[in-house]
Amino acid sequence: MRGAKTLIFLNSIPIRRRPWRGLPLTLTIGVAGLWLATSAGMAQEAVRLSLAGEAAAQANSQAAATIGYYNLLLGRVASRFGAGLALQYNDNILSQGQNVESDFIFQPGLSTQVHVPLTQQNSVDVSLNAGYSAYVEHPAQNRVFVNPGSGLAFNLYVGDCVINLHDHFSVTENSYQNPGARGTSYSQFQNSAGLNASADLNELIVGGDYEHANYLSLGGNAPQPDGQSENLSANAGLRLRPEFTVGVESGGTLIRYNGGNTATSPNATQWSVGGFTRLLVSQYLNVKLDAGYTVYQPDTSGTNSIAGSSPAYYFDLSVSHQVNRWLGYTLSAGRSTDLGFYGQPYSRYYVRWSPNWNVLHHFSLTTPVWWQKGTQTYNQGNAFDQYGAGFTLGRQLTAKLNGSLSYQFVQETSPQAGNSYVNNIVGLNFTYQF
Repeated sequence: MRGAKTLIFLNSIPIRRRPWRGLPLTLTIGVAGLWLATSAGMAQEAVRLSLAGEAAAQANSQAAATIGYYNLLLGRVASRFGAGLALQYNDNILSQGQNVESDFIFQPGLSTQVHVPLTQQNSVDVSLNAGYSAYVEHPAQNRVFVNPGSGLAFNLYVGDCVINLHDHFSVTENSYQNPGARGTSYSQFQNSAGLNASADLNELIVGGDYEHANYLSLGGNAPQPDGQSENLSANAGLRLRPEFTVGVESGGTLIRYNGGNTATSPNATQWSVGGFTRLLVSQYLNVKLDAGYTVYQPDTSGTNSIAGSSPAYYFDLSVSHQVNRWLGYTLSAGRSTDLGFYGQPYSRYYVRWSPNWNVLHHFSLTTPVWWQKGTQTYNQGNAFDQYGAGFTLGRQLTAKLNGSLSYQFVQETSPQAGNSYVNNIVGLNFTYQF
């Protein structure tokens, strides 16, 4: 069900990026080494430790070109097509504490992936996952959605260096996925184009990233301002042992909004510097830690602008553990400096535990639980605590048809009157691969 999936927003994501990241599936205005993006919890993306080198290129090419994964093979071009329908009930569509409105939502969608190998190692990949949200009782909320991950990527392997050129886009919605955005509805187009490169030089691993992102409001009762960002990051790691790597990371971001109120949407810069470590305890347990120092500096040229820089520390501890054949989980916890709704910065602590259960025959079961606590940097009274939990129970119905039942609970509390709310979302989802 799409309502329970992770969606990334300009104003709810950490201003930092991890080293050696895989193909960016979300729009990141981040600085190197800082956390994964969040939504109603925190989005989990695998960190690519190293995909450089001929062996890695060959493995990646073989995995992407597996005939069984694609529906159609025309010469060397492999394609995969699918369709889906989500039926959702949301008891608080605007995430508000008073005058709560509920609705049933129909979400038909289509997906496609196209893999074009240019050489044995280099390829072009196109992906699109989009659909339409139709509200039964509130048609004014109807809108198109495009899930993060849609876009174009060109993968180039040169010796021990891998280069990824990409352009990814999405259309996001749902205010509950942006902590602090209460009683609002909005839709935003996000486009991110850039270059990511890394080189594996035996014990030394180096990487860099440049990203240009654009944000365009598509309407709603509280549309966010249009804007753009420039993002640059670099990292270097030393492999002390095959299973243990340490390194340093740094980066900077320049954020600019197109017009609007400079008091609520100030132009800003942010930079960070820190270190990281990666430890492969066993083939079943992987631990990652990023930590450092970051400074958020709003533009103070306007008379109504927020004044003063906001220095802070950040850290993110991530654990991936396959306990046994019945249980595997990912755990993340940390602190970050993020952009809140309309560009207001806030500091946030977070914890998310996402277990995957293999205890029901023919069924998959996930039961994520999360908590995050944030305080607006320039208004200590504007704070929130958000709790969430849910489950997704899935089953392969036929060779090509999958079905799942999901539930998501979100509660956000605030010391400010009227800013607390509760949200319950139930969904039934079907996906068909042609």
